[in-house]
Amino acid sequence: MQEGTMHRLWNRIDFAFSSAWQNFWRNAAVSVASVLIVWVVLLALGSLLLVLHSLDQIVAIEKTKASAISVYLADTTPLSSAMDFKLHLEQDPRVTNVAYVSKDQALARFRQLPALDPSVIDTLGTNPLPASLDVTVRDIRDLGAIDQEVRNSPLVDKSPATNYEPNVIDKIILLARVAGIAGLVLIVGLTGLSVFIIMLTIRTAIYLRRKEIEVMKLVGATDWFVRWPFIVEGLIVGVAGAAVAVLIVGFGYRPAVINLQSVLIFVPLAFDPSYLRIVLAAMLGFGLLLGSVGSYLGVRRFLKQ
Repeated sequence: MQEGTMHRLWNRIDFAFSSAWQNFWRNAAVSVASVLIVWVVLLALGSLLLVLHSLDQIVAIEKTKASAISVYLADTTPLSSAMDFKLHLEQDPRVTNVAYVSKDQALARFRQLPALDPSVIDTLGTNPLPASLDVTVRDIRDLGAIDQEVRNSPLVDKSPATNYEPNVIDKIILLARVAGIAGLVLIVGLTGLSVFIIMLTIRTAIYLRRKEIEVMKLVGATDWFVRWPFIVEGLIVGVAGAAVAVLIVGFGYRPAVINLQSVLIFVPLAFDPSYLRIVLAAMLGFGLLLGSVGSYLGVRRFLKQ
């Protein structure tokens, strides 16, 4: 009895998938269009998630750096004068720590920047980086005042005097918000379009098989027996579009980060494989969701009980 039930279940599954595959290629033009739309939606979704994650990383790093500035010393500044200036800053109640960074240390830091070609410095034949004092304050609201005070010292280089950039974090956060809103609007619009295209694909498949469906109904086929092939077809569209998008994002993320690091050498971009896996799983799940929703709406509309 149980064996017979399993055999019937397997026959229904086999019928659903084989019919769905036939429907997919019977209406190949619309099916491929549906796959392409799903691919575009998921490619945009994956790219947006990775961009926002990178911006979050930059904001987090900038926040840790927000309470400190580097004061660049003129090359003519003697070490003893630099130490006196360091002591003077340490006595300021607004300052919690002052660290001296020599020219050699600054060069070593510069060489550690991602994707930097060391030969860029070597070709100069000299170290162009100044020594500096890394000043950490108790309250980031004091950075502006301290920046103005150290600029007046004759020991400080004039171009530039410090690395102080007011409101840099606010600008990055604003950029992240704008990118998030614009990306969300784009994804919502493309999602609606993809669901509509999948519905159109299912509608066309139902129309092409309308006589076959009438015969199946006459011989006693249940509504869900008729519906499942079309729902599976929608899932095939979703999975196919998701698979292409996942491959592109999965293999393209690391090279994209490396290329951006070579251009934006002062921006702390990093490859995050653990987050990439989460994004790829989300893309695949969303592709299945798009396919199932689009096919269900198409079936519900045109194969009512």
